Amino acid sequence: GRHPVVEQSLPAGFFVPNSTQLGRKEEETNRKGAKDAKIEERPDLIILTGPNASGKSCYLRQVGLIQLMAQVGSFVPAREARLGICDRIFTRVGAVDDLATGQSTFMVEMNETANILNHATAKSLVLLDEIGRGTATFDGLSIAWAVAEYLAKEIQARTIFATHYHELNELASILSNVANYQVTVKELPDQIIFLHSVQPGGADKSYGIEAGRLAGLPAVVIQRAKQVMGQIEQHSKIAIGLREGGKKV
Repeated sequence: GRHPVVEQSLPAGFFVPNSTQLGRKEEETNRKGAKDAKIEERPDLIILTGPNASGKSCYLRQVGLIQLMAQVGSFVPAREARLGICDRIFTRVGAVDDLATGQSTFMVEMNETANILNHATAKSLVLLDEIGRGTATFDGLSIAWAVAEYLAKEIQARTIFATHYHELNELASILSNVANYQVTVKELPDQIIFLHSVQPGGADKSYGIEAGRLAGLPAVVIQRAKQVMGQIEQHSKIAIGLREGGKKV
């Protein structure tokens, strides 16, 4: 599929299309209506990781727009599409505070997430972007893990969960209806190239420092950030024990 708006803003051929497969086991049906013997298993929940500015949010919006366009009877920007009917489309994308009500960015995020968890069903499409980023790392990771786990185990809604918490990739080894996907990059000695291609597997880096370099942060700041990151990675104990006693179900 393709994003119908972003594609039009780019030169012809520049937009990178990506496929999406969500939903539990189902029998494939050929064009004549006969059921094939092959049964394909698709995840209920995708954990989507990848660098800053790689296109994760664009991909989420693309999936939501294609679903919405299909349900109103429109042509969709895809080579082929087979979609089930959703009772609701829930999104939590972007982060802003609410000055009128005095709510912080994180509180707005939590209110919207609570609304999703309280109203989504197994027939809903849920698109979440960076849940938990508006608070401290440990709190944010814990909330993100619990939200993703609840969606996969209790609600079983078709969900794409974009995150920089790479620890969430461990959910796929615990829950059979969770899969890891990443927006890929090509690493060169002195830079990275965003490929904007969504592929199976979890990313282990966010390349946030590289994004800062591309934005023009002073070289001395970039160098110091790399030093600090090295110390954090060496001594961090984030997510240790999350899988203790966990069994794949």
